[in-house]
Amino acid sequence: MKPMRTSLILFSIFALIIAMSSCNDQLPLENVTLSLMVGLDLDKENNLVIYSSSPVFNKEAKEKNEVTQVTGITLKDGRNEFEGRVSALISSGKVQNVLIGKQILAHPDWFKLMDAFYRDPRTSETARVIAVEGSVEEIIKFAPRNKRRLSMHIAKLVDTAHMHNLVQVTTLFDLHRLMFNKGITPYLTNMRKDTEDVVATGTLLLNKKGKYAYAIDHTESELLLMLQNDKQGSLSFTLVLPEEKGDSLFDTGGISFYALQVQRDLKVSYIQNKFHFDIQLTMPVQLTEKYFSVDVRNDAAKLEGELNKQLEMKANALVANMQKHEIDPIGLGDYARGYQFKAWEIVQDDWGHAFSEAEIQVTVKTKIKNMGETM
Repeated sequence: MKPMRTSLILFSIFALIIAMSSCNDQLPLENVTLSLMVGLDLDKENNLVIYSSSPVFNKEAKEKNEVTQVTGITLKDGRNEFEGRVSALISSGKVQNVLIGKQILAHPDWFKLMDAFYRDPRTSETARVIAVEGSVEEIIKFAPRNKRRLSMHIAKLVDTAHMHNLVQVTTLFDLHRLMFNKGITPYLTNMRKDTEDVVATGTLLLNKKGKYAYAIDHTESELLLMLQNDKQGSLSFTLVLPEEKGDSLFDTGGISFYALQVQRDLKVSYIQNKFHFDIQLTMPVQLTEKYFSVDVRNDAAKLEGELNKQLEMKANALVANMQKHEIDPIGLGDYARGYQFKAWEIVQDDWGHAFSEAEIQVTVKTKIKNMGETM
């Protein structure tokens, strides 16, 4: 019995030592500046402005968020300034959002600013990277009265918009992959400050060097996700069919539907020194509204043809605009590398130009599966 009694005594001593050491390591929340959101922008003199938004846990504080603003040469230089302005220890391991002003994205070498995020092992690479139209300061200092803390509100807003296929989401990890993968160009969630709220307006497309090319809206973001084969759940579209437009004010030819599933078939070939991509999108649809008179049950094939025509026109126009700007957010370069590697080797360092000269055709095939309770 003595060896067992000795073991119990030793175990109790070790447990006491561990408990005492863990108590010494505890840090009250009111003594921590927990940075949940970081913002980067340029001022009028092109100085780098760095913002940090942190929740306030002190019961005596009237504001629930603390925003600190400094200027610096780099992020780490800015952190030194932060530490001289706050009365608590700064923790950056829980950053949820990184806001980047469009003025920064106008410069092709801005990605260098992100180096600190990737070198610091305490930084979570799941933080969302968000492009801001207008002033970052307007968003990061926004204090909505009827919503949760701003950093959490923005994170949830972006995730929900992505779940509904209205925006594409890029984390720090995704951004690093997109910047260094030769077969695809980067993209970021696009956001702006409205009169009363913060709005996720769509997706901002960047070129290979990270400089912004142009922004796409919610509908184009849905089409992009379909072309990427990366949609989340069902898609909701509203189209205007010119063939069904009437004379009355509300006989607009408008029709709305859910694309329940999307099957993408992609074929790659290389003919006469050009890449050829044939993309077919097949989708069952569920009608949710229509503003014209048509017997869906008897004229389903005609209506499907009109839907196909409109979706093909929009998808091909989106691709043509991408080719005009020599950007490939779809990632067709990865398929060129996988299926036509010898041809890819020649153009891999200038894929944007090769993509702009490629022959790309998108075709759509819809099938009305549900027309609602009425015809």
